[in-house]
Amino acid sequence: MRCLLFLISLLFLGALKAQPQVLTEKQLGNQRVWNARLSSDDTLRQLFTSKNLSYPPKFIYWRVFKKEKQMELWAADSAHHRYKLVKIYNIVALSGSLGPKRTEGDFQVPEGYYFINQYNPYSNFHLSYKVSYPNKSDSILGAKGRYGGQIFVHGDSVTIGCLPMSDNVIKELYWCNIQAQNNKDTNYHIPIHIYPCRMNTGNWAYLKSYFNFDPTRLEFWRNLQDGYSFFEVMRQPPKLIVDSNGKYLVKY
Repeated sequence: MRCLLFLISLLFLGALKAQPQVLTEKQLGNQRVWNARLSSDDTLRQLFTSKNLSYPPKFIYWRVFKKEKQMELWAADSAHHRYKLVKIYNIVALSGSLGPKRTEGDFQVPEGYYFINQYNPYSNFHLSYKVSYPNKSDSILGAKGRYGGQIFVHGDSVTIGCLPMSDNVIKELYWCNIQAQNNKDTNYHIPIHIYPCRMNTGNWAYLKSYFNFDPTRLEFWRNLQDGYSFFEVMRQPPKLIVDSNGKYLVKY
C-alpha cells in the first residue's frame, strides 16, 4: 500500500512539473522583461486603480492613430463591460503615409483590425510585440504573395512600417500586455486596431481634401469608419468578419 501511495505521489509531482509555465513566468526569465516589470509595474497599478480597474489588467485594447502619432490603451474588467481609456502614448516616428499597407517594401504602417500574436524579449529594438499583419482583408486586397510582414511595436526610433516607442514606454506597454495575456487562455488575442487618424468630422475634411485623387483609399477609410464608430458608441472593441471583397463587416 505504501509503495502504491509513493508511486502515486511521484506521478502527481511529475504531472506538476510537466505543466507549462505561465506566460509571465517564462517572460520574467529574461532580464529585459524583469527590468520592465520593476520600472513600470507601480505606474501601471496606479493608472488602473485611478480608473477603478482591476490590476493586473483583465481585458485590454489598443487603438493607433497614425496622423496623430498616438496609441491609446483601453481596458475593462470583463469582456462585457464598457472599456475605459487608461492612457495615451506617443509614437516616436512613422514611415510611409496615411493609407493601408498593400505590398512588401512600401514603407507603410498597416491600417485595419489586428491583434498581438508574438512577444519578443530578445528584440534588437529592446522589447517588441508583433502585429498580426497581414490579416484576411490584407491578403485579399494586397499584392498576392508580396504582402510583407514583421510589423512590430518596439523600442528605439528606427522604423520601416513598424510602430516605435521610446524604450521606457515599450517597457510599460510590454509588461501591460504580458499580464493581460497571462490572464487568458492561448485562444485570446489582445486587439490592436490601426486607423489613419481619429475618424472625426475635422479629420474627414482633411482626408477628403488631401486624398481626393485616390477614391479607393477613401472608400477603405469609410469602411474603417464602421468599426471606429461602433467603439465610440459602445465602448466595446468591434467584432469583425471579412467578406470576399476584403471589406470589414461589424458583427452586432
